[in-house]
Amino acid sequence: MKKFLITGILMAMAFVGFGQSSYHKVGDTLYYANNRATFVKTNTYVIIKETNVGKNSNVYKVEKYVADAADKDFVLDSKFTTNGLQLLKANGEFISYYKNGNKASEGKTINGKKDGGLWTYYYENGEKKSEEKMSTGNYFNDSTKNLVMSFWDEKGEQTVTDGNGFSQFTNEEGLFEKGSYKNGLKNGLWTAFDGDTKKYEETYKNGKLVKGISYVGGETFNYKTVTSSAYYKKKDNSAVRKYVDKNFNSNTAGVIGDMFVTFLVTEEGFVGEVNIIRGLTVDYNTEVERILSEMKGWTPAQKRGKPYNSKYSLSLRFSE
Repeated sequence: MKKFLITGILMAMAFVGFGQSSYHKVGDTLYYANNRATFVKTNTYVIIKETNVGKNSNVYKVEKYVADAADKDFVLDSKFTTNGLQLLKANGEFISYYKNGNKASEGKTINGKKDGGLWTYYYENGEKKSEEKMSTGNYFNDSTKNLVMSFWDEKGEQTVTDGNGFSQFTNEEGLFEKGSYKNGLKNGLWTAFDGDTKKYEETYKNGKLVKGISYVGGETFNYKTVTSSAYYKKKDNSAVRKYVDKNFNSNTAGVIGDMFVTFLVTEEGFVGEVNIIRGLTVDYNTEVERILSEMKGWTPAQKRGKPYNSKYSLSLRFSE
């Protein structure tokens, strides 16, 4: 009977040839799913702009493009340097863009994460919005938080200085949000409106959400976490591994290799739209698709207490 391991969302899959400069040249286009290279067309691709950056054969300067859901055209998402092409991992200067071509943000990255320096964010019209940085960890706790050090409203007036002050702006959801910062962190009551309709209110203490309540379609939802990911029984992949292991057809011809799969977890806790990004044999692909499609009992992703449909990514490794 075949045994396999589900190693989770963050496992980098082994694509033979990816990341080797002899296989890729300036102008090449590569497709990605969740920042991982794939051999099928997706809604994200990268164009290689420079190879052998810093005389390192595995470092590339790239431009990343994503499909715009509105007009189905691809637009520039970001420019950055990546260590390897199997898994996009930004190192150095990073610039992201709005659909209109204006800068959305810029700063430095290390190993795919923001470094400790200052990042600058802009409004869609190109005007500066904020300057932010990550707090530093300490000997006892290496966790960090995003600190808003300066903020300018849409009229160009600075309302937050040295991490303290009040801000109001139209957020990414198109809602008018307002509240205060203390030492760079949200503090006190924050509210958001759609016109005259209140959509949510949240209470923070030193950047930590104490309580929140959202108003959606006449219903109210209480929460202590703004967003949470979908999961099956446990908040890791162990329960998914056991389910697939238990239901996998042992009569399927033995194959060794990796698979990468994405699927939809609905707000009702069902699975749909299973997509084999990187598969093995037709039998293996069909069997994995069947098993995942029949899964029930998921805890759906939530945003401000309300369940919603979300995409889930999974890596599978099959071995003897």
